[in-house]
Amino acid sequence: MVKFSIIVPVYNVEKYLEDCLDSILNQTYDNYEVIVVNDGSPDNSQDIIDRYAKKDKRVKSFKKKNGGLSDARNYGVSKAKGDYLVFVDSDDSINCELLEKINEVLDDKVDIVRYQVVKIENGQKTVEKSEIFTKNSGEEAFSKLLKNSWFVTAWSALYRREFWIKNKFNYAKGKIHEDFGLTPYVYMKAKLVTAIDYVGYNYFVRENSIMTVNNKEKVIKKNEDCLFHFDRLMEFINKDKNVSETGKVLYESYIANALITRIKSIEDKQIKKDYVNELKVKKVGDNLISDTLPRKIKKTIYKMNPYLYIKLFVK
Repeated sequence: MVKFSIIVPVYNVEKYLEDCLDSILNQTYDNYEVIVVNDGSPDNSQDIIDRYAKKDKRVKSFKKKNGGLSDARNYGVSKAKGDYLVFVDSDDSINCELLEKINEVLDDKVDIVRYQVVKIENGQKTVEKSEIFTKNSGEEAFSKLLKNSWFVTAWSALYRREFWIKNKFNYAKGKIHEDFGLTPYVYMKAKLVTAIDYVGYNYFVRENSIMTVNNKEKVIKKNEDCLFHFDRLMEFINKDKNVSETGKVLYESYIANALITRIKSIEDKQIKKDYVNELKVKKVGDNLISDTLPRKIKKTIYKMNPYLYIKLFVK
């Protein structure tokens, strides 16, 4: 039996793919498979994949028509045989003891294992530590992790495959910020979550990546997709009868805050105005927590003047 399935979506990454695959194949724990999904990449990535698959039987090569990162991840999950899923973006890398450190805290009841991430930009490394804990409920883990920058990323945690399949989790095809559109709900559905201290994932900030390019069309696309994810996340939670009322309030406030915070990053005045109007139409601000006087004041300010709210409260 294969214990871990590491899913690597590939598209136009020939410059980085070897480093990524080398980091995976250099693990100190060896019971795993590498599901490499070529998402219709037009560069020489497939030649690299073929070479690695030939020299190491753990590397499984799959090719499909281009459908985007989310579609490639979903496809990878459908091909995985391991007990646990790990997502690695093909221009990033993992550290050699990651699977070993995860394996030390695993049992058949843990649905998610969270690890630490280092951000690498222009040669500078930044580790933003999230809280460490053992076997918290999904709702408890959600409340402890939501302030961390990497909370919603697919690649900052391992997932039990049976848990993933049972809940029919999937990333929305063709959407940017697809992690945000699923991860909050994944945590809310987890029975047990463990977070370890090991820095296991290296996230590289690349020029001209999906997340760093911000031309007018891309900004509009990001706005539209965030609004799509908001509706999707709200639909998930409203249909779920097993999430506590406290957990639901926290979840709804988190996704509302995520959309509101985005206002600050939009530079074009008209695009910003259109986005703020969409937030009003969807009544996103209604979901902000108002259980204390300071929170009530902040919520009131947002409803009166979203721009003032951003100026006062969003760093």
